[in-house]
Amino acid sequence: MRASSPCVLLLSGAVLALSVVASTTSDTIPILKAPEAFHEQLVLKPLNDGSVYSHFQFTTHIGTMMDDDHFDGAASNLFKHYNLFPRSIGQILHSFEVEELHLTFTQGRWQYSDWGYPLAPSAGTGVELWAWLNDDKRQTDEHWKGLTNTLSGLFCASLNFIDDTITTEPKLSFRNEGLYNTHSVPSTSHNSNNNNSTIPRKLRYGSLPHENVCTENLTPWIKLLPCKSKAGIASLLKSHKLFDTRFYSMAVHVRSVCEDEACRVKSLELVQTITAVFDVARRDRSFDWSLSGLFEREITQSCPLASTSKVIVNLPQTTKIENQYSLTPHPILGTIQTEGSGDNKQENAVYDLKKIFAEATTPFQLSLHWDGSRPKSVRAITPGIVAHRYFTGFGQERGGLAIEIRNNNSHDIEVTYLDTVPWYLKLYLHTFGIQLNGKTLDNQRDLVQKMFYQPAVDRSRPAVLEMTLRLPANSLVKFTVSFDKVFLKYTEHRPDANRGFDVGYAVITAQLPREQGQIGYGGLDHMRVYQEREAGLVQGRHGSGGISSQQKEDKIRVYTDTLLVSLPTPDFSMPYNVITMTCTVISLFFGSVFNLMMRNFEVIKPPASSKKNGKGKEKAEKAERK
Repeated sequence: MRASSPCVLLLSGAVLALSVVASTTSDTIPILKAPEAFHEQLVLKPLNDGSVYSHFQFTTHIGTMMDDDHFDGAASNLFKHYNLFPRSIGQILHSFEVEELHLTFTQGRWQYSDWGYPLAPSAGTGVELWAWLNDDKRQTDEHWKGLTNTLSGLFCASLNFIDDTITTEPKLSFRNEGLYNTHSVPSTSHNSNNNNSTIPRKLRYGSLPHENVCTENLTPWIKLLPCKSKAGIASLLKSHKLFDTRFYSMAVHVRSVCEDEACRVKSLELVQTITAVFDVARRDRSFDWSLSGLFEREITQSCPLASTSKVIVNLPQTTKIENQYSLTPHPILGTIQTEGSGDNKQENAVYDLKKIFAEATTPFQLSLHWDGSRPKSVRAITPGIVAHRYFTGFGQERGGLAIEIRNNNSHDIEVTYLDTVPWYLKLYLHTFGIQLNGKTLDNQRDLVQKMFYQPAVDRSRPAVLEMTLRLPANSLVKFTVSFDKVFLKYTEHRPDANRGFDVGYAVITAQLPREQGQIGYGGLDHMRVYQEREAGLVQGRHGSGGISSQQKEDKIRVYTDTLLVSLPTPDFSMPYNVITMTCTVISLFFGSVFNLMMRNFEVIKPPASSKKNGKGKEKAEKAERK
């Protein structure tokens, strides 16, 4: 742990004094309690198919008290001194004028139909990167290129391959999640009084569906934590156990947030998440689990730099039989939190590691045991939105793309669909068609509210199809579009040319009720419900100032599967055969001709002594015979 410098202490004292004076003059101004704060949580939940869902979330705040006319989280003086906030991230934000950053590494496929929605936003297979950049100096493209190359070196990934042929600028999806949102209505925005809303900012989005996630990506991610993996919940992170799971996702989110309703106190928030789904019944067919069994490690102490350190267990939701399981240690009185009511009721067992290790020195042991075999009466999950995308057609010249979106809600839902298609698939927009519950619609405006289409340019940019759809209640919407496959140059094929090319996932963004996913609601703000505001950054006089737990809807993103397309591939064996035979013929011909042209043929006469010696030997042999 780094010691605090005198400058940091003086800055902290000045900010605290300012907040105290401000609080005495007005009751509506919140109290800034600490310039920095760090929270860590671990959420565990048994899934319906017997797997165990685990979600690590580490949140670091840098707080500041500034006026309503100016707040710049990326370029302010916050990054002159570092304590809890990682310096490498701060320098990246400051150098490339990044206002908001989201980077996600994913391995495996999230099963929405069986698992519901993840607790925090995940992504499709591979790597996803999107960021809002300050475009005041008109250097967005340069900053984006520098950002991808720098993050590539920081996380040991291939992010430098996100070039112009992959990068897009969505117009309807991936809206700003922090203070700055140039597309929001000023009257409804938290920062409606800020002049910063007029500062131009650009969005850049890119993904690598073929990128593999491994230990070399996890190691630099852990180094960003204040306690690394030496103490606290992060001590459970063991690489070979995390990557031996059905699903694994690792993310870094940086954004500026308001800490009170009036947005007079802002903070820069760094959220690091790891999501993993363990198949506990794969070896011994037992659905019992424990922390030591899942991670092969134990929590021996909480992180001393953390304001809160908690382990939260979402208790299984059974339908008929009670007391089908036992949780050890049993939560003491007052640590059971309940969310929702009726069929949407969810009970959470909360373990405060700060209090546990203050009273005991033994490692924290947590386990769940089912009475007998795992019951089949666990409540089923019905996600509100389910999407499926696949290719149609056959052959290596033409094909089609089909997308099916099912709305399981009892009311209409408005969703935003984003699909980025590589330039080597030539879309034909006039072939776009929509079906509702198996019937073709003649008037597409009944479902398509908005549409944005950017045609592809060969070897320069991809095609972007973005729509705002109005999905009727309990409906299945299917839309299709045809395309042609481009014949690539032989130098543009990969070494494994016959494997095909990866086509990235499509993204569906929707506002869904909270009861439509029993794991989580897919938003970064959901975990803030578990954080005690007394130990947080700001405590308001008339409320928490955070996101209310009574919020009815949350924005979620649903990712489709990645696809594999086979393009016209030349027979690379024929060039090999031709080259081999040609080299053989040329070598034989060249060798023969070279010998004939360069050698000097001369007749060598034997010397006279050798002739005499030869005659003497012949006479001796004849004498011996006689």
